[in-house]
Amino acid sequence: MDIDLYNSELCLTHNAPIRLLSARGVRIHCTAGVVWLTVAGEAGDILLRPGESHLVSGHGLALLEAIGSGQVRFEKAAQPLPAFLRAQVQRLLGRVPVWPLPARRSPLPLSVAARQVSA
Repeated sequence: MDIDLYNSELCLTHNAPIRLLSARGVRIHCTAGVVWLTVAGEAGDILLRPGESHLVSGHGLALLEAIGSGQVRFEKAAQPLPAFLRAQVQRLLGRVPVWPLPARRSPLPLSVAARQVSA
């Protein structure tokens, strides 16, 4: 069975594991029931309950199975924030010239400021 790991929803049954190949970078959201996830290259198994999710970071096989019955939604994970910010900064710096900032003026002493207001 071919599953679209970037935008689909899947109903799972007990004792019927689903093999996910090349799932790295996919976020698995549990939408119903309890789901058991094992990913090669990741320490331990993951149990997901409704509202919980897991980002697959392992390179190998992932096995997904419901305990009882369950439902999951697959999404392509968003680009990591640091890389996103780095790309935005590089894009902005490429467009905006860098000017020297004006020197900060020191605030006027209170007595001088009061004289300027009353004048």
